[in-house]
Amino acid sequence: MKKKLSIILTFLVIITISSSYISVAKTSLNYNENIFISLQDPPMPVRQPAEFEPMQGVLIRYPFGISYSIIAEMSEDVEVVTIVASSSEQSFVYNQYQSNGVNLDNCIFLIASSDSYWTRDYGPWFIFNGDDEQGIVDFTYNRPRPNDNLIPSKFGLEYSIPVYAMNIEHTGGNYMTDGQGISISTDLVWSENPGYTHSEIDQIMLDYCGIDTYHVVPDPNGEYIQHVDCWGKFLSPDTILIREVPSTHSQYDEIESTVDYFESQTNCYGTPYDIVRIYTPNNEPYSNSLILNNKVLVPITGSSWDDEAIDTYESAMPGYEVLGFTGSWQSTDALHCRAKGIVDREMLYIEHIPLLDQQYSSDGYEVNVKIFPYSGESLVNSDTKLYWKVENGSWNSEALNSLGNDDYSAVIPDVGGDVDVYYYIHANDYSNREENHPYIGELDPHVFSIIGGNQNNPPDKPEKPDGPTSGSPGSTYIYSTKTTDPNDDRVYYMWDWGDGTFSNWIGPFDSDNIASTNYNWTEEGTFMIRVKAKDTYGAESDWSDPLEVSMPKLKNQYPIFFNLLDRYFPYFSKIIKMIL
Repeated sequence: MKKKLSIILTFLVIITISSSYISVAKTSLNYNENIFISLQDPPMPVRQPAEFEPMQGVLIRYPFGISYSIIAEMSEDVEVVTIVASSSEQSFVYNQYQSNGVNLDNCIFLIASSDSYWTRDYGPWFIFNGDDEQGIVDFTYNRPRPNDNLIPSKFGLEYSIPVYAMNIEHTGGNYMTDGQGISISTDLVWSENPGYTHSEIDQIMLDYCGIDTYHVVPDPNGEYIQHVDCWGKFLSPDTILIREVPSTHSQYDEIESTVDYFESQTNCYGTPYDIVRIYTPNNEPYSNSLILNNKVLVPITGSSWDDEAIDTYESAMPGYEVLGFTGSWQSTDALHCRAKGIVDREMLYIEHIPLLDQQYSSDGYEVNVKIFPYSGESLVNSDTKLYWKVENGSWNSEALNSLGNDDYSAVIPDVGGDVDVYYYIHANDYSNREENHPYIGELDPHVFSIIGGNQNNPPDKPEKPDGPTSGSPGSTYIYSTKTTDPNDDRVYYMWDWGDGTFSNWIGPFDSDNIASTNYNWTEEGTFMIRVKAKDTYGAESDWSDPLEVSMPKLKNQYPIFFNLLDRYFPYFSKIIKMIL
């Protein structure tokens, strides 16, 4: 019976869309006159990307629920797709964008009827299906807003993206996913779908969204809207942000119970979640933020807690640019509700389970990763690498070797024992997409500890450089130093020439052996040169004591000659001194 109902509803949607007028002005989209709403489940396996994955655009609606300053910020980096009711409304909005500093090169218009600006709630859910193609999952919007309910199918038509009709009532504000098959909603999804058992809802989410773990929890806010984005947010696959209130708050117990629940769950990596708390004593909507590639747009209210909220995001998401924006925000309706990220349909996808703490191994530590370019372009092998370092060391890189079927592997070499190792994966393809895992890369890498084994110690401070202490600009001089490595590792040297110039890492040299290099200064002056060392595992020494080197002008090096010149040939002496 449910299957028949689904088919009937799908045909009604097709008929309705066929009679609707939609068009796109100024666009690079591939227009397709044939509506494609699949009557089948999407090909398996399905993966539903997370909000913190690469976005090519953002979907908003006019009249707006956000300020032009927010739209201008979005347009700096991604396409802003604006739903407008008519071509005349499009012209008006275009002029408003032009007057308010919006990047018009990144503006696209979807002409379609709509009922509200809550694009998060009714906008398309993006997936990648088993054929490695982007698709849209369309659900029944849980509000009596029929025009809003049709937007996902109209969007799919304009973008030539297949739309899969999921026969379930839902809303985007009550849904967040980690991109790895785990999602969270409040139990509103159960109460709004009384015709299904909980296990049947789980199966639908698996079939259409690839969700194999669906956390359905009571709404801790006790609000009428019961949306998860009013109190929580995935910041990464292993990190969840949850609001915090004082113990006197009416929902304190419920919110702490939710925290306890997620602290007892394991993330997609098989480890406990990192729970980040953001203080909202007066129900500030700080969790209702929008992650848009490497930026986090946070709704602020003018509260004394705004700065602390920004600090919380910056601490939890190092490397991201965190920006606060005021608006007509409410505790149950803010920035996240009013904008919907559009997933990059040709994203460069990196999948990896981070290494946990490891017992010492002289064979090193294998890192396995899956890299898939949805653009269809090949990877740039020379720029697809594993980067690693030990604590306080410099970054090293290892080539990722193809194992076939989009699988790659590299080995972090023996770095000694009882040390922390930091690493991230970087990939580049010929569509000019570059991605990291973790997403922000070097500024927030994975980290694991090596337990046991021989501890790797940095080289001793190098000896004070040995070489000439004076000379002439333009001439080349040789300097040397040496150091001892406690583990007898080979070492590299970096020279600071005192004029703002540093050498590359030179070497490697055997421990306790003299290492020499040369340099010429192009200007006169006095320079304090020094040198530091690092071993082959990246552990660095302190800087050496400095050597003072003087490069005086020629007239200061030969005073007798210039005194005679001044006495007997003053005219020529004056000219030579001017030249020098």
